[in-house]
Amino acid sequence: MKVGVFMGETGNLMNSIWFGEKSTLSQSEIKENILKADTETEILFNLLELYKIGDFTQKPLLIQLMNRTKDEAVLNLCIRVFLAVATHDDLRDSNNLRFLSEGTEETINTFASAAITSLSLDIIPYLLALLEEWDEISDTAIIIKDSIDSFIDFEEQIGEEATVDEIGDFYFKYCDENDTKSYYFQQNLAFPGDLSKKLIQRVMIAANSDEPLKMEIIPYLLSIWTGEKVPGDYNTIISASNYKDFIDYIKELSTRNWEKGQKYFYGYKL
Repeated sequence: MKVGVFMGETGNLMNSIWFGEKSTLSQSEIKENILKADTETEILFNLLELYKIGDFTQKPLLIQLMNRTKDEAVLNLCIRVFLAVATHDDLRDSNNLRFLSEGTEETINTFASAAITSLSLDIIPYLLALLEEWDEISDTAIIIKDSIDSFIDFEEQIGEEATVDEIGDFYFKYCDENDTKSYYFQQNLAFPGDLSKKLIQRVMIAANSDEPLKMEIIPYLLSIWTGEKVPGDYNTIISASNYKDFIDYIKELSTRNWEKGQKYFYGYKL
């Protein structure tokens, strides 16, 4: 990814590499809190707590909130949560993403940069439609193209200057050659083990020179897939004193059972 906006949306309620620890409340207590909530923010945070314990039955409420809210900060977090928990079927229903038709530049940037976390090729038609609409806004167009490229690597094959129609044709051929029922990260079947290897390689290089981690999307994905926060983010300086934390983190993840091409949220398969 060439664009560094993924975690830096200005109007976001939760700029972090994950969505926080699981609540100690029970499922029934969280649902009670949703019913009692006075604000959209309270509803959203409690929905998030439900998803963290593997209860996705209230996903329609998140979709409703995402499409009705007028609060940009709530919308931006709704988008990130939705893309993290969305299945292929959720994305195939265009009614779930009605907010895109009236989205501000910030909303579109948030959606496009977080689209990668959907891990689904079904996100691409939305990105293509947005690219056609926002092609004159150079920064937004770059973010959208980078997201599409992270899925299907079109720039390598047909060039950075490819038109929307050319990218669309490339996408349909790509889908014909790949399993659209699986989830992907950077053209490979999504798998925490593969991301862990990339993380530890970067940690070892950074530790040799006391450099920052300079990784954004991989720590975020690992944290939300597993429900265990990676012990550092983009700006964390890696040194002899903390690199072992990353090794311990990876060792713990390797003890769990993960399936290639599946999507997880806080350890629960979607």
